[in-house]
Amino acid sequence: MVEGEITIWEGRPSPAKDMGYHLLCLVLSPLIVPLGFMLRRYLDTRFQLYGITSERLRVTTGILTKDMRELELYRVKETSIHQPFYLRVFGLADVVVTIADPEKTSIVIHAIPRANELRETLRECVETMRDRKHVNEAA
Repeated sequence: MVEGEITIWEGRPSPAKDMGYHLLCLVLSPLIVPLGFMLRRYLDTRFQLYGITSERLRVTTGILTKDMRELELYRVKETSIHQPFYLRVFGLADVVVTIADPEKTSIVIHAIPRANELRETLRECVETMRDRKHVNEAA
């Protein structure tokens, strides 16, 4: 982390996002193989970490091999909330962050509680970084 950069939020997706997948694996469990798939999906979800600092959005994934993707906040074009029924039941939602990069169109922060609060916090951080870097949204 850069000097002066502070952590605003850190979180992990809820395992509830994979409930349908886990139920299907349990139905097929006499085959044994689905239990391995179920464990793998659980670990994939468990080892995801999202972080928002005063300057960037960071997504870390991977069980044994870690991958980290960072996005400078001033590059964010818009944020939105996606809340399918199965997440709404648990009070969870996805925050979709659309970025100004033709190759990578969005980052999704999956299955988190209080997604509206996080989206608003993220929006405020983006505006602060744009002001600090003198970046116009249309640029």
